[in-house]
Amino acid sequence: MDTIAAISTSLGAGAIGIVRMSGEQALSLALRFFSSPTVKKAEDVVPNHLGLGTFTSGTLREKCMMVYFRAPKSYTGEDMVEFQVHGGSYLVTRVLEAVLSAGARLASPGEFTRRAFMAGKLSLDEAEGIRAMISAESDAELREAYSLMSGRFHDRIEGLMQSLTEVLSTMEASLDYPEEMEDEADDSMEKAAAVKEEMSTLLSSYDAGKLIKGGVTVAILGKTNVGKSSLLNRLLGYPRAIVSEVHGTTRDVVGESIVYQGVKLNLLDTAGIRETGDEVESIGIERSLDAAKSADVVIYVSEAGSQTEDEEISKVKDVARKVLFVNNKIDILGKDATGINVSAKTGEGVDALLDEVLRVTLVDSRATDALLEERHADCIRRSLRALEEGIDAFKKENTECVLVDLRESINALAEIGGGSATDKIIDDVFSRFCVGK
Repeated sequence: MDTIAAISTSLGAGAIGIVRMSGEQALSLALRFFSSPTVKKAEDVVPNHLGLGTFTSGTLREKCMMVYFRAPKSYTGEDMVEFQVHGGSYLVTRVLEAVLSAGARLASPGEFTRRAFMAGKLSLDEAEGIRAMISAESDAELREAYSLMSGRFHDRIEGLMQSLTEVLSTMEASLDYPEEMEDEADDSMEKAAAVKEEMSTLLSSYDAGKLIKGGVTVAILGKTNVGKSSLLNRLLGYPRAIVSEVHGTTRDVVGESIVYQGVKLNLLDTAGIRETGDEVESIGIERSLDAAKSADVVIYVSEAGSQTEDEEISKVKDVARKVLFVNNKIDILGKDATGINVSAKTGEGVDALLDEVLRVTLVDSRATDALLEERHADCIRRSLRALEEGIDAFKKENTECVLVDLRESINALAEIGGGSATDKIIDDVFSRFCVGK
């Protein structure tokens, strides 16, 4: 394959900028620019050894480090070279331009990782784990991304495929010897039922995985002047929203994010709900209800001791998936017997509120191996559907249909790791990577 090159660090001022090359000519191209007292020819370069030298190209001279990774013991499975130079945008770009002018080709998005996949260095889902690690915005997302990248999730899928392959082998034999292998066929379908249950459990984790990946959206609703904006500011730890005694101060949705217990929470402060003739405020109230519809959970704030009307509660429950009723201003009004008691002013009860947000949305934010990727969920969904059809076919004594369904189920699972993935699927996965990775 041709030799590719790209900048592998973010552009901008920084301590180090890395220009990476991969391909048969990586070392020979590198040595056209790199010199040091210990390196006179290619044989002098010690693999996996970071060496100090000078990068020279025309008028450009730069003290830098170079490391060579010899195939197949590299990220891509090919010869690789990385230049570590001072991290100025212009400097790093000049180094890249030099190696490109010498014959390297600019790498496309994700091409280094794609070459690693093609060389068998990692599976397709492990590659997606690398991308997920790069884009993670919370500890929970990092944990799940690491499960993908490290191969733990891949091993779990491989285990399911192995079990189904054993079932398939038994059912193929039972087609030739139906009477002699009747008991073995029954046992195999019990194994298939166990795989079905495990896949169902895994698929059900996708709801939590979506929240871990994108964050839990929390809409703060309530009447005017109950302390919604004060609560947002308390959760953020700084005065993001304007707080005033004037009713209807907040007229639009104010959104910010925090990370709590390793989980990203997307907080939405909304306009106070009340009857109003103000056209602008009315639009804000409509947006409040829209925010409630799209949120994973609504925090409905009232003043402690106030009576929330049934009609008001019904209106919120009609549009929201989950509602937590919160009594604010307990520092001056005292606590209520029901609901979650907090003080936006002092912070009392706020952690308990956030704990409840996690409980009603994620159940256990520390749970691992949740599905993060829609592609994986779709593969498991299709595999599960085919397996269920195969089990039904077995009950109807239609062994040939069982075999067809089992193969379809296995192929759908194999697609996760790339084994049966089409070029279009593979192209789509790597197109989402940044250049240089």
